[in-house]
Amino acid sequence: MDWTLILTVIGTVATVISTIVAVAAKNEAKKILNQVKEEKSRNVANNGEVEVINKGKNSGVMSGINTGEIHS
Repeated sequence: MDWTLILTVIGTVATVISTIVAVAAKNEAKKILNQVKEEKSRNVANNGEVEVINKGKNSGVMSGINTGEIHS
């Protein structure tokens, strides 16, 4: 087989996989945005893992949306 054809197939497969992942992420973001916009209970349901690492001195104001419990 020609190397150009092999590289083209690999590039095409990578593009398809990237597109599928991007569409899935967009749909998940839409679900979360709709839950936030409802603002009835201010609780957002989302599954996944969160890793938080903090070292050093910190000061200032931190704000945002806390979407669940964080355990160390």
